[in-house]
Amino acid sequence: MSTARVTDIAAVRAFKAALIEFEEEASSTLEMMQLQLHRTMDWVEHEQPAYWTKQIQIGFEKVSQARTALSTCQMRTVGGRRPACIEEKQALAKAKQRLQLCQEMMPRVKKWAVKLADESDEFRGRSSAFARIVEMDLPKMIALIERTAASLERYAEIAPGPAVEELPPPSTSAPTASPTEDNS
Repeated sequence: MSTARVTDIAAVRAFKAALIEFEEEASSTLEMMQLQLHRTMDWVEHEQPAYWTKQIQIGFEKVSQARTALSTCQMRTVGGRRPACIEEKQALAKAKQRLQLCQEMMPRVKKWAVKLADESDEFRGRSSAFARIVEMDLPKMIALIERTAASLERYAEIAPGPAVEELPPPSTSAPTASPTEDNS
């Protein structure tokens, strides 16, 4: 077992405080990332299909309205001539183009929902190892550092015994007789 040479117990305590701060930030960041991922999944899987379904319905209504407007325009005669109905034709083409875009978005959204689910699973798998470290290993490490710092503080409080140089020199005089020995 190797030895450690700790010269500053306050540095050990500061390291513990930094680990606690890291643990709190990492936990909140993981929670925020999970929440953001959940929101994004909800948006892609639920909100976007509903949005594009509604847009398709609106697109059909606008195409119908544009066709009606074009038919009405084509039935009119101005001075014995039929108008070109350019604006109505452009409006119908624009409505059809918008409807086509909306219809194309549904398969795209479904494709992205599948891709996002796969990426989400990958993220959760990779982040779970880090989450385990933050939730389980860091508290253990913080407790170990606390015990270590407390042990170091107790060790530092113990007054060292006198050094070898500080001991009185051994006496060179002959031993004195004990009082019981002199009575013989």
